[in-house]
Amino acid sequence: MIKKEGPGWRIIFDSSRDNFSTLIGGEDWAIELNKSEWKTLVEIIIELCDQYKLVKEQLMGEEDITLELERRPWLAILKGDQYGWNLRLILSASGLFNRGAEVYWPRDVTKHVENAMRTMWDSDYL
Repeated sequence: MIKKEGPGWRIIFDSSRDNFSTLIGGEDWAIELNKSEWKTLVEIIIELCDQYKLVKEQLMGEEDITLELERRPWLAILKGDQYGWNLRLILSASGLFNRGAEVYWPRDVTKHVENAMRTMWDSDYL
């Protein structure tokens, strides 16, 4: 079992669980993901955060930015400014499990979640 967590977030990966091997959570919510949902989520978060890093230096003062990226079954929405960002994720109801969810991490948490996901991605915990 791999467990990464901090104030307002957690990611737990348990390879012994067949259907839902990964749990992601926030302050008042948690959802279990299957391997495909987890893999797609990590890919979309890394891509979205890389896009943000490319444009954040071009933002002026308190100028806001919204970036959206959709890759089934996820829609990821990053909102922020030069100094930070928050992240909303929508899991579409589709496929075998036909379930959906909407989750949110605030700006004081998102960088930690991104770093944990990148570490897990680089370590092949998918």
